[in-house]
Amino acid sequence: MMGKVTVVGLGPGDPGAITRAAETALRGASRLVLRTEIHPTVAELRRWGLAFSTCDDCYVQGEAFEQVYARIVERLVDLADQGDLVYAVPGHPLVAETTVTMLRDRLGDRVVLVAGLSALEALYACTGLDPNAGLQVVDGLAMEGRKLQPDWWTVVLQVHAQSVASEVKLALMDTWPDEHAVQVVQSAGIPGQERVRTVPLHELDHLEDLDHLTSIVIPPAPRRGIQRAVDVVARLRAPDGCPWDREQTPRTLTRHVLEEAHEVVEAIERDDVDGIEEELGDLFLQVALQAQIFDEEGEFDLEDVCDRLADKLIRRHPHVFGTTEVAGSEEVLVNWEVIKRQEKAEKGESGDRDGIPSTSALAGVVMSQSALVVSEKLQGKAAKVRFDWKDPVRVLAKLQEEVGELGEALADDLGTEALTHELGDVLTATVNLARQLKLDPEAALREANRRFIRRFTEVERLAGGSLDHLELRQMESLWQDAKRNVG
Repeated sequence: MMGKVTVVGLGPGDPGAITRAAETALRGASRLVLRTEIHPTVAELRRWGLAFSTCDDCYVQGEAFEQVYARIVERLVDLADQGDLVYAVPGHPLVAETTVTMLRDRLGDRVVLVAGLSALEALYACTGLDPNAGLQVVDGLAMEGRKLQPDWWTVVLQVHAQSVASEVKLALMDTWPDEHAVQVVQSAGIPGQERVRTVPLHELDHLEDLDHLTSIVIPPAPRRGIQRAVDVVARLRAPDGCPWDREQTPRTLTRHVLEEAHEVVEAIERDDVDGIEEELGDLFLQVALQAQIFDEEGEFDLEDVCDRLADKLIRRHPHVFGTTEVAGSEEVLVNWEVIKRQEKAEKGESGDRDGIPSTSALAGVVMSQSALVVSEKLQGKAAKVRFDWKDPVRVLAKLQEEVGELGEALADDLGTEALTHELGDVLTATVNLARQLKLDPEAALREANRRFIRRFTEVERLAGGSLDHLELRQMESLWQDAKRNVG
């Protein structure tokens, strides 16, 4: 027969803290299972004459907690299929008790909870922690992937050994400074045994006497990371903030967005890691300022921006977050464009933009970018609908053809308009050749610019600082020397 599992909380450790409801359930159990025998209240259960089994044999050294907890839950499910039982856990059944959460997922309403005092109530009393100031509770055996708020009180339960403390320390140091003072609490709420010590976070795993009744309490710290930067930007825009920042509008900041983006690219191309870090911060400032301004106008804030981005990434990556299968990155890009067009259709977006109909395969290219970038994107979009040369050799022939036509226009002295037209065709063919060769024409030209700077300044050095006294033939000779000298 399918039985129920009554989950009982044994309290933080003092037998006097076992609730009457918990005692009634424990004394009335026909079958009693403890998650662990390592808990101070177990001696009291023996004095009551209760018989029980434990799950301590499920804790296999070296195994991940998920495997241990899964094994415990499987045992409980098997036992429940044979009839009713009582499952007793330390503290409160829903405070850092992963097995209870997993059990409820498996058995649903066949799980009945009997509340008990948790370790939290005892920790409030011995540390002065006020949960009203913001509190997050974490299982020390399940820290991986948790995003913690540094300006909230944080309690980490079940830090029962140095190995666990080491993992906890590393996880906490992602959010708090290494020197941040934390409280190590043992036997909270047990008269005569309770102990509270304050140590720097980085020394947490140096303590050798950690046990199953050890918890870590982390007081709030000043915000850091993204939230700290957002707070600073909001302060700059406050009524008594910076006059310059307060005067800015989304339009006045646009040139700064472009400048900072270019500076990020320059730092990346220099392989300047420190510079990349700084320039990314400057670029993020522009994002934060724009979001702050629109937040003040009641339109959206940075959280909305990030949520919208996350939704878009999930929607446009069905091969990661859905069931779509792709053969490679090219298929990813094709799907991306299809999904973008579907999104525009669902939004009812219509009309031309920069002379491109919204229904065109070319739609979506931002014309305010560098002309080289725009050309590459236009030709790339055309290629997605097979309007493209089959190989780079044919594109090179087309480039040579366009250079010939430019030469003819120049020889025939056709004037500025014709020369501009023919030069545009040469540049377009050049960009197309770069795309066929899977090269970035913008990056290639930037590198050529840097190469020109190196060579030209070397020519100036070889000429003694000035070219005024040299003829073109002499400058060409120095240019060849410069190429050999600086590449």
